Amino acid sequence: MTGLPLSAYQADDRSSVKEIRARNALIVACMHRAGFSAFTGDGLQAAQPPDNATALPAGPWGYLGTQAAATLGFHPPKRTAPRPDPAPAGAGEAYDGARVDCDRQAAERIGSPPAAGSRLVDRLFDESTKATAKDARVVAATGRWTACMTAAGFAATTPEELSHQYRTTPEATPAELAAARADADCTARSELAGLWFAVLAGYQRQLIDRNAQALTAQQEAVRAQDAKLTGLIAGETGG
Repeated sequence: MTGLPLSAYQADDRSSVKEIRARNALIVACMHRAGFSAFTGDGLQAAQPPDNATALPAGPWGYLGTQAAATLGFHPPKRTAPRPDPAPAGAGEAYDGARVDCDRQAAERIGSPPAAGSRLVDRLFDESTKATAKDARVVAATGRWTACMTAAGFAATTPEELSHQYRTTPEATPAELAAARADADCTARSELAGLWFAVLAGYQRQLIDRNAQALTAQQEAVRAQDAKLTGLIAGETGG
C-alpha cells in the first residue's frame, strides 16, 4: 500500500516511527525536569512501524507471499506488548501526575497536519478502492481466482470472504494454513494482485489530478510535520 500514488500525501511508516521517537524523547526530558531523573522511558511505545492491516499480505488482491501463508494463515503477526514502566519506589501521586502531564505536553508539541487534508486522502483511498472492486478487469481476475480456489477444494467468492472465515480462532489452524497456501498459489495463477494494484493506482492518479491543489497543500503539511519531528528529536536528544 505504501507504494500507491495517494501514499505520497500521508505520513509513511518511517514518519510514524519518527513520531514515536519524538514523543518518547519529549516524555523522558519532561520527566527529568519534573524531578524523576531515573526515568529512562522503559515501557513507552517501541519505535517500530505501526501494527496495521498492511502487516498481513492478504486482502481483496488475494494473498502475497508463500512463506507468510505457511506460517501466519490469515492471522496478523503478533507484536510484543511493551513492558509497564515501573514507578520509582515511593513516587506515588507525584510520579503519576508527572507522567500524565508529560504525555499531554508531548502530544501538544508534536501536533499533527490539518485534519481536513488527512480526511481527504482517506476519502480518496476509499473511492479508489471501491472503483477498483467494480472494475471489469479486477472482476474477471477475481473470477479466475475463485475458479482456482474451487479446484483446490476451498469455496469462496472473494479473497476477503475467504480470510474472514478463519479470523475467529485465537491462532492459525492447519486448515487455515492450507487455505492460505492455496490462496497464495491462486493469487499468482490468476495474476489478481498485480492487476488489482495496477488498476487501483490508475484510479488514484485520476483522483490526484482532480484534487491537485488540496493534495499539494496536504503533502506540504506532511513534509512540514516530518521536519518538525526531526527538530524535536534533535532538540531533546542532542542529535
